[in-house]
Amino acid sequence: DVKEVVWSALQNLSSAPEDQRTLTGLSALLQSKDLRQALKPFTLDGAFGYLLDGNKDTLTLNSTLAFEMETLMHSKALVAPVLTYLFHKLEDRFDGRPTFLILDEAWVFLDDPMFAGRIREWLKVLRKKNVSVIFATQSLSDIANSPIAPAIIESCPSRIFLPNDRAMEPQQQTHYDSFGLNKRQIQIISSATPKRDYYFQSRAGNRLFDLQLGPVALAFCGVGTEAGHKDLDHVLDGNGPDDFAANWLGFKGLDWAADLIRSEFNTDEEEYVPWLDVAE
Repeated sequence: DVKEVVWSALQNLSSAPEDQRTLTGLSALLQSKDLRQALKPFTLDGAFGYLLDGNKDTLTLNSTLAFEMETLMHSKALVAPVLTYLFHKLEDRFDGRPTFLILDEAWVFLDDPMFAGRIREWLKVLRKKNVSVIFATQSLSDIANSPIAPAIIESCPSRIFLPNDRAMEPQQQTHYDSFGLNKRQIQIISSATPKRDYYFQSRAGNRLFDLQLGPVALAFCGVGTEAGHKDLDHVLDGNGPDDFAANWLGFKGLDWAADLIRSEFNTDEEEYVPWLDVAE
């Protein structure tokens, strides 16, 4: 029996020194060649041991956690074990404190039956633990075609739709229909301005809105491009992390805002070094 073989190996592993309590150590104690072969990719002898084979848990549950999923998404063999571990750790964090669980690129989770089932369960129980689940996806079809679409649509009463100039196309319109939008609302979404307008739908009402962010807010919130990330690195490399906000605003040409920050927080009155704006 697989469970008995694994349990026996775990019991033996528990008596080993702490630095030997690893997946490599577990593999050595398994009395099954098939199980050892199945576990090998996740040990130091395999391709994914650098992520999963360790003798202690180094993931600290801080108030804010973010996981970059791009590399993980390209490895189907790695998605299940890594997400299983992360979901387990996240559930330990759901202790009643107000929490946002943001699932960006939601198709990664919805595309796998195991994780789709876990999300369906979360949608039912996490509200009692003061957790709000936020799905973000580039395509409504990711949700509409999911086997748990009814649970998602029912459990997410607040929805924000981005502008989509193809929203009136028949196939696209079908997806919007499934979210309860009428033809007029879909027309609003199709004619809205990208990167400015958002359409909010809730039980209390619906409205097209924009955040009306000023130049200072956009200097920080609108830095999602690859070029923007290079600029961030450029400022950090040239000036260091101290007084970053003021240095960044100076780099963006907002010297008046940089001066306000420095005066407010009594930082040194050092100006942003202008020669750093010139690519070397």
